[in-house]
Amino acid sequence: MRPTRVRAMVAAGVIAAAVSAIVVDLASDWIWRRLSVPWTVAAVLALAAVVVVAGAWPVRQYVKGKRRRVDPLRAAAILTLGKACALGGAVLAGFYCGIALVAASVLHSPLAWLRLWQAAAACLAAVALAVAGRLAEWFCQLPPEDSGAADTTPAQPDTTPA
Repeated sequence: MRPTRVRAMVAAGVIAAAVSAIVVDLASDWIWRRLSVPWTVAAVLALAAVVVVAGAWPVRQYVKGKRRRVDPLRAAAILTLGKACALGGAVLAGFYCGIALVAASVLHSPLAWLRLWQAAAACLAAVALAVAGRLAEWFCQLPPEDSGAADTTPAQPDTTPA
């Protein structure tokens, strides 16, 4: 499995930001009265980022040779979780960034400022989740095998006519 490309993460975040900003702006009268990003969203996303990195740490220790054994299924699950968190965190960061952009355009009351700060905190926590997912993928990356030792087949002479 290839690591998640940063370019793909950025593209997903930008698309999510554009879509969420357009949807919230178009339906602003209806949505804006009901739209609220609780502080718990940022807390849960930040906690998830910590859990992903903590789960990938034993795999990193095994890859570096500092740990004797790691369950291969657990390592594969952590790798998959890292990939999901990298892309999911990027999309969530874009989503909350779009909400923050709309909230920044209508700063006419203390409630609007509160919504801006809540959406910005959720956006930063989602970025942390995306970075943690990418870091977990990096932790689970196996070192390259020695190319000289792997090629044990004897070389065949070139028998094509000149």
